[in-house]
Amino acid sequence: MDRRIESVLDEARLLGASDVVLKEDQKVIYRILGKLTESDQIVSSDELEKFTSFLRPAGYVQEYLGGVSGMDASFEYHGRYRVNCFSSMGKRCAAMRVISDEIRSLSALGLPENLADRVTGRKGLSLIVGKTGAGKSTTLAAITQNILRSEKVHIITLEDPVEYKYTRMKGEITQREMGTDFPGFEIGIQDALRQSPDYIVIGEIRTVSALKAAISAAEAGHGIIGTIHSIGAARTLTRMLSMFSEPEKEFIRYQLSANLNFILSQKLTYGEMEAQLDYELMLNIPSMENTIREGRFSQIDNLILLGEKQGMKRFKTK
Repeated sequence: MDRRIESVLDEARLLGASDVVLKEDQKVIYRILGKLTESDQIVSSDELEKFTSFLRPAGYVQEYLGGVSGMDASFEYHGRYRVNCFSSMGKRCAAMRVISDEIRSLSALGLPENLADRVTGRKGLSLIVGKTGAGKSTTLAAITQNILRSEKVHIITLEDPVEYKYTRMKGEITQREMGTDFPGFEIGIQDALRQSPDYIVIGEIRTVSALKAAISAAEAGHGIIGTIHSIGAARTLTRMLSMFSEPEKEFIRYQLSANLNFILSQKLTYGEMEAQLDYELMLNIPSMENTIREGRFSQIDNLILLGEKQGMKRFKTK
C-alpha cells in the first residue's frame, strides 16, 4: 500500500477519527466526534489509483472503473477499515470507516446485557436500525460475539464488506463477503439456509427480495439478525411494509407479527470528548404482535412506553 495512504491512516487513528474521505489532489478530511476536520495531507491521483488497485481482491466480481461504478472493500493496516471507492466529476474518491480494534461488549456500548439472550431465547428476526454512523455494525458485532462465546452454534455472516473479524470461541462462525463469496443478499440468505446455520447475520437488508428472504428464514426457525437504515420501530415497520405491494401487505404483517423478535433503534449524539448512544427497544410481546398484525403502527410508541417493565425503552430525546 502507498506510504501516503499509510500516513493518512496512522493520523486517523491517532486523532480518533471515525471516517476518512479521500479525493484526488485535495486535502484529506477526517470525521471526529461527528464533525469534519481538514488535514494538511494531500493524496495525489496516482496515490489514490494505487490504493484502489490494492483494494481490489483477486476474483472480485465487480470492477471499479473510476466513474462508471463503485467498489466496497475492507482491508487491514494496523487495524481494519471498510472503504467505498467512487468518483466525483470524473475523479477518484474513497470514503473509509475506521473499525475499532476490539469488539466492545453490549454493556460497554450502553446497551442491555441481555440483548443477545433475547436473540438466542426466541430466535426469529432481530433488527438493528439507525442512520448511517449510528453504530449499527458495532452493535451487530457485540451481539454476534456474545452468542459465539456462550452458545455452541454455527453463525453465518453476510457482509458488504467484512468488517470485524471474530475468533473461534464456543461457537463456529463463517464470514462471507458480498462480491467475493456471494453476489447479493437475497442469494446469500438462500444459500446460507443450506449451510447448516443456527443464526444468519445480515450486514444490511436493502431490498424487498432480501427482506422477504430474511423473514422466510426466520419463519423456518433460524435466528436472523440484520440491520436496516431507518429510525424508530414504527417508522421501520412502516418502511418495511411500503416495500411490498398492497396484496402482499396483510400476509407480511402476519409474518412479522409471528416472527419478529425485537427492533433496536439507535442514534449517536456527540459531546466534546465522546459519543453517547441513545436507543429505543421494541420487544415483540403479545400486545405488540396484535398491533403489528392489524397494522396499527401509530400505537407502537405508546406500547413501548407501557412496556418498560418488560424491558422496552424509548429514546431519551426525539
